[in-house]
Amino acid sequence: MGELTVTRAVPSDEEKKAAVPAPSAEEQPTKAPARRLRLPSGPFAWGALVVLAATVTAMIWTYAKTHQIFPDSQWYLIYTYRYMGYDNAHGEQIVMDYIRENATFKPYDYLWASQPFTLSYRPRVLLPLLSVPWVALFGPGGIVVVPGIAFVVAMYLIYRFATVHASVPASMAAGVLAVASPLIAKWCVGGLTDSLALLLHTATLLLLPWRKPATKWTVAGLALVTFLVGTARVITPYTVATVAAVWLWAMLCDRGRWRSWTAAAAGAAAGVVAGAIWSKVISEPLSSTDHFYSMTGGRARTVTEAMPWYREVVPTALAKEATIVLSSWPLVLLLVLSIVASVVAWRTVVPWLVLSAWVGATGIFLIAPFTTMFRYELPMLPALVVAVAVLLDRVAKGLLPAFRRATPEPASPASASG
Repeated sequence: MGELTVTRAVPSDEEKKAAVPAPSAEEQPTKAPARRLRLPSGPFAWGALVVLAATVTAMIWTYAKTHQIFPDSQWYLIYTYRYMGYDNAHGEQIVMDYIRENATFKPYDYLWASQPFTLSYRPRVLLPLLSVPWVALFGPGGIVVVPGIAFVVAMYLIYRFATVHASVPASMAAGVLAVASPLIAKWCVGGLTDSLALLLHTATLLLLPWRKPATKWTVAGLALVTFLVGTARVITPYTVATVAAVWLWAMLCDRGRWRSWTAAAAGAAAGVVAGAIWSKVISEPLSSTDHFYSMTGGRARTVTEAMPWYREVVPTALAKEATIVLSSWPLVLLLVLSIVASVVAWRTVVPWLVLSAWVGATGIFLIAPFTTMFRYELPMLPALVVAVAVLLDRVAKGLLPAFRRATPEPASPASASG
């Protein structure tokens, strides 16, 4: 008998797929929607538009009112032409010709040939580097483009930082009050490094973990931003005082997130140290002692020699600075209200921000005790705006009960840990 063989039909791949029922519409996996860049909207966006409109108006008014090429601008211009490939003599001649033709001030004929770059200017490469395309397009006058852009961005960041601690209307009002002072716009839209330093200083404040825990990216961002401050303008007293103050506040009032705050402070400190090393290396063979000796007119190299010089210079400089600041009522109002806010909102981070701003201003003044018409005090602006915004919220809550429900509490132990 023949052997009986039983064979099974093996279904093909197509038959297997056909045998399996297709998932229903409910069972089908849905693809995650692509992330889109969300633009600010709602009250925040309207407040931002008002602050930006006020900033641009102040900038245009300042440009139309005064010539924005300062004596310091020529140093940055020569750096810019150097980065554009011009030799020293050619770059100096272009700058000198521009200054003479525009009659901005008496040119420093000794600028390049007989005077080496001083310690205070050599590390400031950020403005000349960013100004290369603008100077190439518009000539020496292009040195004012980057500071103007930086001023607008800085005021937006200050407004945004204020909304972390106060309501949108209060933050908007405080921001507009800040740009209402001609002294603010004067130094921010000229061919100077101050608005870049203000922008970076405010970015440092925004990157701190006010509402969200610090990540490795925010820590790295803090290190980068604080390093870049050293390449824009040396405002180390402000940076150190601010970061130290808010870290101490967090250790006292937000202990549940001490690791996050410590990591953020460490990142900022690393950037400050890197910036200090950068400044020292790029300034060789000059030293801080050489710079201070030059600043005092050759009268002081040591602390003992400096004390008589300070006693002679500081009172006069302070009196002149106070007289100039008092001539600008919006700035006086901003300063006075910030001090009042430090008392009224003493349980929040406000007094820590304001006090650290004054410590930074004092530190800068001791390094260079000269009348600057609030130029050296510009990094105080974020702290002042936040303080005034918080105060306005407190006043509104007292006068308008309905306002209480719509207004966030400023950074405090309860709100900061959320």
